[in-house]
Amino acid sequence: MASSLLFNYKYLSREKLNGFEKYKYNSVDTSPLSNYVMHPFWDQLVKIFPMWVPANILTLFGWICSLSCFLLCSYFDVHFISQKEVPRWVWLLSGILIFFAHQLDGCDGKQARRTNSSSPIGELFDHGLDSSAVSLMCISILSLFGVSEHTGTHWEITLIFMLVLFSFYIPHWEKYNTSVMFLPWAYDVSQILLVSSFIASFFYGTEIWRVSYFNGALNLTFILKFIFYFLFVFLLFPVSIINQYQARKKTPKDCVPVIEGLYPLVAIVIPTFLYLLFGYWSDSNIVITNLRLYIVGYGLLYSNITCRLIISQMTSTKCDRFNILAWPLLPMLVAAYLKLINDKTMLVVYTIFLTLAHIHYGINVVHQLCMHLNVYCFRVNGKVRNELSKELHKSHINGKEKR
Repeated sequence: MASSLLFNYKYLSREKLNGFEKYKYNSVDTSPLSNYVMHPFWDQLVKIFPMWVPANILTLFGWICSLSCFLLCSYFDVHFISQKEVPRWVWLLSGILIFFAHQLDGCDGKQARRTNSSSPIGELFDHGLDSSAVSLMCISILSLFGVSEHTGTHWEITLIFMLVLFSFYIPHWEKYNTSVMFLPWAYDVSQILLVSSFIASFFYGTEIWRVSYFNGALNLTFILKFIFYFLFVFLLFPVSIINQYQARKKTPKDCVPVIEGLYPLVAIVIPTFLYLLFGYWSDSNIVITNLRLYIVGYGLLYSNITCRLIISQMTSTKCDRFNILAWPLLPMLVAAYLKLINDKTMLVVYTIFLTLAHIHYGINVVHQLCMHLNVYCFRVNGKVRNELSKELHKSHINGKEKR
């Protein structure tokens, strides 16, 4: 019974499983960098991988690179304040890890098509891990810029972190509404900038991000933040609205009703507001004293919300109105406001809960979908039921011989 709950829990309804059977990937990529530079490069790079290497292995190793970068930066700079004390080789290794993560993420889909093993499980596995990788990479790069002693800086770091995650969420919200994935131009650009920033910090030190220009009025950190805010407010979100408007005019039958299309925003905005409120009501200024833990917890919650949205848009089913993992925030808010329990203790426990719950969700969803689609996640052209039937037949014959 216990093993069934741990490794064979049924998260996917029959409706969702049936939706996966009908699913077909549909995307639009208009990025010149992607079409004329990255994809031609990946077309050649993927040839170095043997045909027996499953695409999902490349996806997994790419995610492990992002996780390794996060763990490395977390070990040497847990509070985002020790940039000068971090050995230079940490930045070099971080840049190499992000570079490999980017290339593996670009090659996994090509390897799937190359080995004729494309399936919905590949897209779900890829985008599901990406939903957590985006937070891991964002937290890692924050170590280059650091935070000052001013309270506002910690809250601004939190805001930037959340907006970066929203930047990944918006294309999936578009797809939920239009059935088409509009791949953002910013993805490849951001990955190249991440790698370049780490390599530059290795050669010149993190001081380059705080060198002042124009008589101290500006520095690189301020310029990068300004560019990010500008792109998010005036480009990313408006372009998303335009894409959805045009899709509703051209192919209205492929789009969900307008009200239904707003629910994915509700599903992410309300838990985000509750999480921010918990930090605001914190008696010990948890956003300042434990910033890394605070944003890691949000990253886990965000990843689960995003994964569930991805499943809904792949299966053409309604998205969750309120994520089940966000419910503990309600008693946490009451306890924080009334100062009943130490807020750091609550955050630690909640983060551990989110980690275990999200891992449990991911493993069981992949297992359930693999069994339904009759494929192995980490094997090329492997059929689950065929091999299971062979094993059962073999054990049956052996049983007869023993008798």
